[in-house]
Amino acid sequence: MTPSQPIPEQTSTDTAAGEPASRRTLRAQGQKTLRKLLDAAMVVFARRGYQAARVDDIVKLARTSHGTFYLYFSNKEDLLRALIAEAAEEVRALDGLIGEIGPDEAGWKELRSWIEAFSDAWLRHAPVLKAWADLVMSDAGFGEQALSAVAGVITSLARSIARAGPPPGIDPVAGAEAAVVMLERFHFLRQFSREPIDDAALDTLTTILHRGLFGAEISRHPPRP
Repeated sequence: MTPSQPIPEQTSTDTAAGEPASRRTLRAQGQKTLRKLLDAAMVVFARRGYQAARVDDIVKLARTSHGTFYLYFSNKEDLLRALIAEAAEEVRALDGLIGEIGPDEAGWKELRSWIEAFSDAWLRHAPVLKAWADLVMSDAGFGEQALSAVAGVITSLARSIARAGPPPGIDPVAGAEAAVVMLERFHFLRQFSREPIDDAALDTLTTILHRGLFGAEISRHPPRP
């Protein structure tokens, strides 16, 4: 390493350069540089897709060097894992946002609020989630991350379904799993077709799940939030 190469500020507990950023302890300047690389990667992944994205694209957008990149990450996959860790934390946070959802209008509104939070989180991390979905079947590590991220959400949603007294033939756990998959796939489809995920779409998703899993009256018109 030459003196001209930028070096991130580290604490005495830092591990070797190139270890995934999610396992490193950095001071303010190091965290700022790390953030620039992560934000640049999000933009590049959105523009080119993960597979086509190059480290060169990321460092140019971040206005840093290859040397700096490899002080923080050993390769592009390491960077993706750091972004996935951030997305996973936000997914786990959705667990605590699931309130009491009954078959009445208040339950519809509660479910609508949660689905909107899910949608906001998905849209913020869409480039990363797309790459994650592509790799999850071929890489056991990515698969474990995915299961860990959604396990709490599925458990909480299943409890909410069970408390509401679902319609006959609905298993709360299977219903919660189906709901999460439906929401995720719907967002992928809308992104692929370049259609908006607007109020009408979120209202429709809410009504489908409210009627199907929480025993809402079919004759009930979905109230506007």
